[in-house]
Amino acid sequence: MLNWPWTMGKIGEWFWRFLAAVMLFSVGWSIWIFYQLNPPPLATNAAFEAAAKARANQSVKGVIAPAAAAAAAAPFRQPPINADKLKFTESLASPVAEPADRK
Repeated sequence: MLNWPWTMGKIGEWFWRFLAAVMLFSVGWSIWIFYQLNPPPLATNAAFEAAAKARANQSVKGVIAPAAAAAAAAPFRQPPINADKLKFTESLASPVAEPADRK
């Protein structure tokens, strides 16, 4: 660039620095947008191959049938709970007694 006196007064040095910063920002932003539009795969090819291998090894019958022999052989038992402990109370009394020797 020529250092002519009539051009230096019209456009200052800070304008060109600002323009360079804006151009650098726009190039960086364009690269960031390109990266966001084409992200790298989260799973590697080995993960895709392992999933395909696992899918191929599954034996799918299509219908889930209950085991009739196991259900008929097991007798019904009452659950081991105390039903009196599960009843609602009539008031909001504290279940823990207060200590008698409070100071």
